[in-house]
Amino acid sequence: MQVMSTCYLANGLAVSCTFTLPGMIPRDAPGMPTLTLRRATDTQLRAAWGAPDGPPRWKGRLGDGQDLTLQRGTHGELLFSYGQRAQFLLLSTRRSLSCAPRAEGLQWQRALLSKVLPIVSVIRGYEALHASAVDTPDGVIAILAPSGAGKTTLAVELMRRGRPLISDDILTLGATPGGVLAHGGTPHMNLPESHPDASAERLGSTLGILAGERWLAARAHTARPRPVRTICLLQRGPALSLDAHPLPANPLAFAPYMLGLPDDYARQRRRFALYSDLASSAAILRITCGPGHDAGDLADLIEGQLDTPAPRVAVDGRA
Repeated sequence: MQVMSTCYLANGLAVSCTFTLPGMIPRDAPGMPTLTLRRATDTQLRAAWGAPDGPPRWKGRLGDGQDLTLQRGTHGELLFSYGQRAQFLLLSTRRSLSCAPRAEGLQWQRALLSKVLPIVSVIRGYEALHASAVDTPDGVIAILAPSGAGKTTLAVELMRRGRPLISDDILTLGATPGGVLAHGGTPHMNLPESHPDASAERLGSTLGILAGERWLAARAHTARPRPVRTICLLQRGPALSLDAHPLPANPLAFAPYMLGLPDDYARQRRRFALYSDLASSAAILRITCGPGHDAGDLADLIEGQLDTPAPRVAVDGRA
């Protein structure tokens, strides 16, 4: 019996899935690189995995306290291990991802959609920034900041003002002959559990409360590729005033927020070329604020910059 598949668009990939992805809206994605998602058992995954080829390539702690580990197999396949809850195997063709949850529920699906899928996108040739981003008629506003600085809170405020979500945590980027484009991630956001129900429902549908966070699917979300208009480097500090400063068109400003895996020299050159193009085509702003400034103050400041485009500043400091 043939298993029916549903197509979704996320992180620059046309995702064909044999099971339902919570909060996702089916979309046609002609011309996009394809990825097939399938359910698998532990036994099926072990048979396809083989053996590890050296130590893990990457390991990180997720917000729910679980570790996500990436390991390469002897035949070029890549195994993602989400604690003891699930494993995901990307075959050597990079076109098929097998998902083997060890228990049903939303936890493994959140890890798949918010972390594994964006990493697969980078493996497939895209680049990515640790950033929240929203859409505007003229292009994407990306917010870059250290963890806990309020990227999501600021994105939520901009969404309340009519800016559709692009991505909550990881912004996928792709180089094209016409310039760098941002590719919408999934419509999901992680908000504090204490976020008011009424306020959350205006943004989208709450899928569940997981590890003290409200997992929400935004109602207004842009999945199609969009140009990047403004990149905001958010900095908080007790002695800082509320202000916006244009920065030079220098890709090194993005370095602390670039996501990537150990790659060969050619990939590193392509990565630097993409970020150089991004720096030259988007306005880069350093946004500062003190502890007394809230998301509304920051949103007012950014929207004021949209009304008056920030001047471009060359790397050597000349306008």
